Amino acid sequence: LAQVILAQDLSPQRWLVGVLHLFYGIMARKPVVGGNWKCNPDSMSKLDGLLANINACDTTKCDVYFCPSPLHVAYCSDKATNGAKCTPQNCNFKGCGAFTGEMAVEQMKDMGISQVLIGHSERRGEFGIFPMDNNDTLAVKLKYILDAGMSCVYCIGEPLSIREKGLPEVLQEMDVQLTPIYGLLDPARVVIAYEPVWAIGTGVTATPDDAQATHKGIRDLIEQKASKEIADGIRIQYGGSANAKNAPDLSAQPDIDGFLVGGASLKPEFADIVAAISNAKA
Repeated sequence: LAQVILAQDLSPQRWLVGVLHLFYGIMARKPVVGGNWKCNPDSMSKLDGLLANINACDTTKCDVYFCPSPLHVAYCSDKATNGAKCTPQNCNFKGCGAFTGEMAVEQMKDMGISQVLIGHSERRGEFGIFPMDNNDTLAVKLKYILDAGMSCVYCIGEPLSIREKGLPEVLQEMDVQLTPIYGLLDPARVVIAYEPVWAIGTGVTATPDDAQATHKGIRDLIEQKASKEIADGIRIQYGGSANAKNAPDLSAQPDIDGFLVGGASLKPEFADIVAAISNAKA
């Protein structure tokens, strides 16, 4: 792309657009697919099988990451053979010390880990679990992660009660969740994972058109509240019961840049999801 830009006799405006394409990936945001294993599996003897699913993915056209449970992170941290990133499911915002039950990014970095996921709805208090994070604590965590030189998958999403009110209300809630972090968004180091909470683990998936409308709305919010360059460059994953069957249609949507996969990440079809969006965005 750089050679094309330099070789063309472009107007200043076209030249600027080309430079933005080069630096922010507007023309081709690289897809990204993550597998969230949640609190699975029940035995370490099953980890090699799950890791085989990760290593079966073709990562030449798609970034891949996987999120083992805390007890399994150490075992999995160096097992990917294709560049997939082992990505813990949470971290604290204080570092090492008297923080029982927590994980620090300093510990992760010592293990060769460079990325962490935060803000998943199951930690925000969905499904009857008390809230362990809110928008403010997550903003503090994101700054802590970025200051440590790591990258982050940052989850947002709405429950069914808000979805039923319509898209404007959904986007209003997305704005509430994003407001503390607009100033921290860096397309090179932050991935947004949009989770329609009502679709997680239910088998119910937003239609491709509905998912696209929400992703486009989120991108528009980022353009308004951060910048167009950041909005054009940042990758937004869909995280609502994605699987090998629905991935091709969802992947065809221009503002869906990947998937955060739950149940299907525990199955061999995970590689098919990576292949589907790799082909769609090629």
